[in-house]
Amino acid sequence: MKIVADLHTHTNVSHHAYSTIIEMCKGAKKAGHIAIGNTDHGPAMEDGAHQWHFQSLQMFIPRILEGVYVLRGAEANILQPDGRLDIPDHVLDTLDYVVASIHNETFLERDPDRITEIMLKVLENPRVDILGHLGSPAFKFDYEKVIAKCNEYDKVVEVNNNSFYARKGSKENCLEIAKLCKKYEVPISVNSDAHFCLGVGKIDRAKGIIEAADFPEELIINASAENLQNYFMRKKGLDILGEIESGENHTLD
Repeated sequence: MKIVADLHTHTNVSHHAYSTIIEMCKGAKKAGHIAIGNTDHGPAMEDGAHQWHFQSLQMFIPRILEGVYVLRGAEANILQPDGRLDIPDHVLDTLDYVVASIHNETFLERDPDRITEIMLKVLENPRVDILGHLGSPAFKFDYEKVIAKCNEYDKVVEVNNNSFYARKGSKENCLEIAKLCKKYEVPISVNSDAHFCLGVGKIDRAKGIIEAADFPEELIINASAENLQNYFMRKKGLDILGEIESGENHTLD
């Protein structure tokens, strides 16, 4: 399996990441991708981006950069006690898509029942598109109860390659989640969570999970140009392939 767009990446706007948006786009091009998702951390993270960063993306970042289509997104933090996000709704409305994730630094709850309740609230948020790195053992919840409702709320579940490095013990949980997504025919997104340009498109561990679950490619929204186009056209009216063909490419070279 290959992916054509990495939909979870961080630039040095998130200070624990190390590449500019230009460098990340060059990394995507080197990986053979047609698009990249720019999803810096929300402001609840100590080094996350200010909300002005996200609402300014549409003004300053070209659609096609270094030959790669730029999807303007965010990785918003899921907060206690009710699953609200750390980026205001009017800012989220300016973005192409939103990944919602739980992080140690911004979420103290560890009770599985309470986390399940919070995740069910997240499902109800129409501004959330992708549920990020759900497999962390620190935030275990009732996976089946949540995943069974994902299609009802038009949510995509992420399989995050970085989880196998940054969130130890995620492998078994990620496999269980992938199998449940297959059972309930919930679309997934397979991403690197790259924090440096050379990591864009690196999905070695995540690929193993997808293969072990025998997951159907037609349900992976970034596994083909057609899948990617269909998803973002339906959700946001974005003609990715058309704009790549006819749009102006911006490059520093």
